[in-house]
Amino acid sequence: MAPEPLAPATPVTAEPALEFTDRAASAEEDWRILPRILVVDDEPTVVDVFNEFLAAQGYEVTIVSNGEDAIRILPSLRPDIILTDINLPGVSGLDVMRHARAADPEVAVIVVTGYASAATAIDALRQGAYDYVTKPFDLDEVHQIVERGIANRRLRAINRQLVAELRGKNEILERHEQELRERVERATRQMTTLYEMGKEISLSLELEPRLQVITARAAGHTGAAAAVVYLTPEELEGFTPAGVHGFEWTVREVDVANVIRPDTTLAPAAFEQRIVRLGPVDEPIAVPGLRGVRCSSLLALPLVAEGHTIGVIAVFDKPEGFTADDEAFLTLFESQAAIAIRNSQLFEHTKSLDRLKSEFVAVVSHEIRTPLTSVKGAVELLSDSAYFQNSEQQAKLLAIAQANSERLLVLINDILDFSKLESSSLSMTLERQPLEPVLADAVHGMGTLLDDRRIALDIDLPPTLPDLHIDAGRVSQVLTNLLSNAIKFSPEGGTIRVAAEVREGAVRVSVTDGGEGIAAHNLPKLFRKFSQIDTSSTRATGGAGLGLVICKGIVEQHGGRIGVDSVVGEGSTFHFTLPLEGRPAHEPAHA
Repeated sequence: MAPEPLAPATPVTAEPALEFTDRAASAEEDWRILPRILVVDDEPTVVDVFNEFLAAQGYEVTIVSNGEDAIRILPSLRPDIILTDINLPGVSGLDVMRHARAADPEVAVIVVTGYASAATAIDALRQGAYDYVTKPFDLDEVHQIVERGIANRRLRAINRQLVAELRGKNEILERHEQELRERVERATRQMTTLYEMGKEISLSLELEPRLQVITARAAGHTGAAAAVVYLTPEELEGFTPAGVHGFEWTVREVDVANVIRPDTTLAPAAFEQRIVRLGPVDEPIAVPGLRGVRCSSLLALPLVAEGHTIGVIAVFDKPEGFTADDEAFLTLFESQAAIAIRNSQLFEHTKSLDRLKSEFVAVVSHEIRTPLTSVKGAVELLSDSAYFQNSEQQAKLLAIAQANSERLLVLINDILDFSKLESSSLSMTLERQPLEPVLADAVHGMGTLLDDRRIALDIDLPPTLPDLHIDAGRVSQVLTNLLSNAIKFSPEGGTIRVAAEVREGAVRVSVTDGGEGIAAHNLPKLFRKFSQIDTSSTRATGGAGLGLVICKGIVEQHGGRIGVDSVVGEGSTFHFTLPLEGRPAHEPAHA
């Protein structure tokens, strides 16, 4: 049988050597085509046998008679199996094998040799040949070797595909891991930033300082040139600037004609709770509420508290425009800022109500004190036997009226002093003077009450006390109040101890009674306004619950502190300190 004529060689294109294996990119696609076998032999009889036998087995067979032609068609043919004689004229079978494996490392090269060249075949195996057959050969053996070579190539292709898939999935996992790591780092940075900003915002409950911090941080962390917080004032419709950073707003005049209304740029944020992001634009945009101020880009978000829009936070003029990251960060910051602003608004409203209440109480108390003083004077005049002769019953009634008018006057004076303390207008005249006369004056004023209840007074003072920078009248008021309380709560025939000592840069004054003492859970109530430990209608002692609050305010305006130590069943010790250096009258301490 004559050998098949050699087909014209296919033009070879310049391809990388490993491109030779790309047809096995998918194992399923690779095995839908016939396995390709290249037979390289110069013996026509051998060629005919291989061609007939292998074609009958379903292989696609290509025949060449020399090594040069084999090497030439390798790139275009890309065979799966190569059957080559070792001893070829010109280029040897080993050269063909080396070229084939350089182009496709997985090609199975089966060398054909005679018995006399068995050693050469074994050497070919060492150089990378898949297997060898000897002439004369057994076709079944050749078939088995070819099948094993094809199966091996298939396994290699599948393995290569699996490795590629695994590598691709690993790359995807690595990308996902990197993205997740970046998201976690970004979220951590954001949470840390928000936490630090929250701490800074919380330094003051006042609305204006909070707005300054909020606008400054919003601009700084988004890269904006300016930021504005819009709120709704009671006297105007729409949202007007309440806090501004980065824009000139020294006069703080609101452009009433250009506040945020339903037809303005920031209306979706204010009235629809939608985010507004614009720019950069060629034609500058007017900034709502700021006269003559324009911007080229903006990002605005609603400030939402309890489901209601309480304002708008907007940042302006970022050169490259605001990004989705800016929007995401400002969304997180907005919720924190809205809560802080709402709390400040409630705080300001509470302060306003408290101020109105204090002013009302002060006015009413002042107006009551004037007629009360007249009533008290009239009662004292009626009680004077030099002018009026009263029966025993009349004298008793006048004494009751006089005692209660004095009690009422003390209560009114306490309320007035408390109102002045709250408004930081309690008058103080601080002078450097000794403390002993002040103590003596307060003790002397309590002489009648001490005698009525047969209470002994023990005064324990060091030989000398340093002069202090104090208001003698106010310190005497504190001592009088503490002594009055000690007398009220001490049993008849008991003892009250008044002591003073120099301790830790201050003079410490204490008043100790022998009463029932105060339970630990009631101690915090003592210095609260209008607070009474015994709130029953049958309590033994009266009062508005302001005495200790006033004492606390007076002591703290002197730069000192007041406190109490008490044990149930053993009495109580109220003590306060007055610093040796003193505190100037224009620097009151705040409770």
